[in-house]
Amino acid sequence: MDLEPFRELLRTAINFYQPRREQSVFALGGRGYYENPTTDLLAFFLDPEESHDLGDCFLASLLECLPGTAELNPFLRESPKREVLTHANNRIDLVLAGEGWDLVLENKIFHGQVNPFDDYEAFATQVINGDDRTLLYTVLSPSGQSSRPAWHGLSYGQLIGATRQRLAHQMLTNPINKWQVIARDFLLHLENLTMEKAMDANAINFVIENLSQINNLVRLKDKVIDALDGKVVEALEREVPNYERYTRRHNWKNGPALRFASDNWKTWSDVVLYLRSSSSTVQPSIRVYLCEMDDSLRQQGLDLFVGGETEVWHEGKGNSILCLRWELEHFDEEEIISLIVEKMKLLMHFEHELRR
Repeated sequence: MDLEPFRELLRTAINFYQPRREQSVFALGGRGYYENPTTDLLAFFLDPEESHDLGDCFLASLLECLPGTAELNPFLRESPKREVLTHANNRIDLVLAGEGWDLVLENKIFHGQVNPFDDYEAFATQVINGDDRTLLYTVLSPSGQSSRPAWHGLSYGQLIGATRQRLAHQMLTNPINKWQVIARDFLLHLENLTMEKAMDANAINFVIENLSQINNLVRLKDKVIDALDGKVVEALEREVPNYERYTRRHNWKNGPALRFASDNWKTWSDVVLYLRSSSSTVQPSIRVYLCEMDDSLRQQGLDLFVGGETEVWHEGKGNSILCLRWELEHFDEEEIISLIVEKMKLLMHFEHELRR
């Protein structure tokens, strides 16, 4: 079998893996954090007169990211306005009334740019803006793209980067307070949220375009696991007296778990091969689970199995399951099968002799 196409597919797929990122408190809610509450918080932090004591940290950063705003003063003549109702009953996400300028902002984390921009612009020129003030239109989104020529596209990445620099200076030059921490966490959440959305779109395209190869790769993986399972069972039937085949398989969080027991036991005790694959290399481990244990059996189990294991722990109600684990440095089929056979022989002795 030519495996090079699969290797190339995996090399490309690495670009779409999402690394584990630091979580923010805003990500803990069951429904996530959507556009309206995000814009509410933006409005709060963009107001230099609010109680966060961050001054114009957010507002100056926003203006810095927009073209032709170098001379604008990061000061608001009135508080930010949310959900501003136009004459046509459309709602503008956020309006900032600055010193000599007005900014109309649409926040687009999830939805496409299908807003009634004509109505927004007409309302802004007739009601919001004065003849002597600069009028700015901005679409804030993960991509930073704008479908409307008059509206400047601003990405969350640009805004987050500019704001973090000012926030870092704030934290170095002022006593630490809760709002600095909350603001940092808010920026972290926006970053995670927008990065996930951008990566998801690319990942969807990659998967759809390569779905046939991905399916073939999954089938190959299943065949390999089936073959490995079969080799272990053959060795157990060949080398372990009175062994009666009983197997189960699970997909644990980071890889497959192959469970081997004997059908002539009364308990759910078993030997498990776990192929943990959360890193770039597979980390195999052999585990033994001794079930329905009392104090006497627990001590006999420890006396029989302890030696060379990397961890011993208990699970189940009343710690009724004794668990032991042996880690292997790398995947070696012969070493793995040999270790499973060794532990199965001990487990057969435990279940048939000691448990009596």
